[in-house]
Parts: sequence; structure tokens; C-alpha cells
Amino acid sequence: MFEVAEAYERQRGRSSKLLAPLFAEFVGVQGEILDVGCGTGALTFAIAKNQSVSKIVGIDLSEAFVAYARSKTDDPRISFDSGDAQHLPFPDASFDQCLALLVMRFIPDAPQAVKEMRRVTRPGGVVATAMWDNTGGNDLNDLLWVAGLPFDPNAPQDKDQPGSYGTAEELSSLWASAGLENIEAKNIGFECGFDSFEDLWQPLTEGQGPAGAYLRGISDDHRMAVRNRLRQNVVGDRTDGRFMLNAKAWAVRGTVPK
Repeated sequence: MFEVAEAYERQRGRSSKLLAPLFAEFVGVQGEILDVGCGTGALTFAIAKNQSVSKIVGIDLSEAFVAYARSKTDDPRISFDSGDAQHLPFPDASFDQCLALLVMRFIPDAPQAVKEMRRVTRPGGVVATAMWDNTGGNDLNDLLWVAGLPFDPNAPQDKDQPGSYGTAEELSSLWASAGLENIEAKNIGFECGFDSFEDLWQPLTEGQGPAGAYLRGISDDHRMAVRNRLRQNVVGDRTDGRFMLNAKAWAVRGTVPK
């Protein structure tokens, strides 16, 4: 689901780049930071805009994403490496903060990853993540599944997936299980714009992420039916053109015990 960086950017780049600075503001980024599951670099580059940050290391399992992110910066504070969130290749207490954006549900052993994030963060430092809200009202993520349900009642909606970490309760419990303290959750909302229906639809068909995998896994007729229903739900009887979708995420932060 995460192999072609350019296709991922077309589908998720714009929303990740809108969420990343809001998440960084919630965290209060500073010092030396590790970005776990950095993908194509949306969070790393948002963090770098804060001049109180002296070092940022982005790490991701996808070598293609790491190469793409490297190609987008010459900031001496930033470096990117490939690696596994479940076995971070850094000594204990290496960073002031350890952050992860939109990746927890895709890590096979998320509790282990959070323990690793805590391990490499200095005492008193911040460990934080953000994931898409699946409690309702997140049109950016929900509309495709809503369009697909009439044709496939078993379409894999995020809210039905164990370990999707789309609620404040799930994320707070995950953070508490790693022994983090002063846990705080926040709902982050924003709007994401598209120039036309095709601007929304075409990137979904390129095979990246859960939406891309779902659309690639159904027949051409089924896909066209979902497309037509989605277009009706988004555009309706209006003239096609620019529109906005509501987006919501849950963010959680905690501190490493001193």
C-alpha cells in the first residue's frame, strides 16, 4: 500500500501537509526530534519551520519514501533513514521528542513501537502521535466508504478495524500502556480543498493506502459504481469545481517519566 511516493503524495500529500503543522503546534516541538514513520516527509518539513528545533531524523520502513523525502530538502538539520518503528536503531534517550504522524495503525505491533519511542526519548521528553478520527464527521476519510457500502456492506471502514487508533480513548490507552505520563488528547479539525471531483478521485485509484488497495481489489464495474456514487455524494447537482472536505484527527501526547 505504500510503495510509490509520488502517488502517495497525490492522494495524501495535501491533507498530511495541512495536518502536520497543527500537530506540531499541539506538541510544542523543540530540540532534537525523531519522526517515526516519516513517509514522504510532511511532518519533518513542518517541524523544520520551527527554529527552536536543532535536529530532525525521519525514519520509515519504505526506502522509496525515504529517498523521496531526502530529495526534497537540503536543510542541514534534517536526515532520513530507513528503519522499523518496532526496533528503532538508536540508543536510549537519544531525542528530546519522538513523534509519529498517521502511522500507528499500519505498524504490526503498535504497543511495541510506542515503547521504542519512549525508550529513545529523554526523561521529561514528549512522545506524540496523530491519527485520523473515525468517530464520524471526517468526510475526507469517510466519503469513499460511505459510497461503497451500498454495493459492498463489508467494505472495510476504518471504524470497524481493530487497532485503527481513531479515537481519543484508543490512543490514550496505547500511550498509557507504554508508561507515559501527563497524557493529553486533542481533536484537530481542518478543511482540505480539491479543484474538482477528478482531483479527489484519480489519486484514490493509484493503489496507495487503504483506499487505493480497496479500489484496486474490486472489479471495474464495481469501481465505476463506487465512483458514480461518490461523485453524486460530493458534487450532487452542482457544477463540478473546487470544493472543501472536512477532516478530523485525534492527537495524543505524553511525557517520559523523569
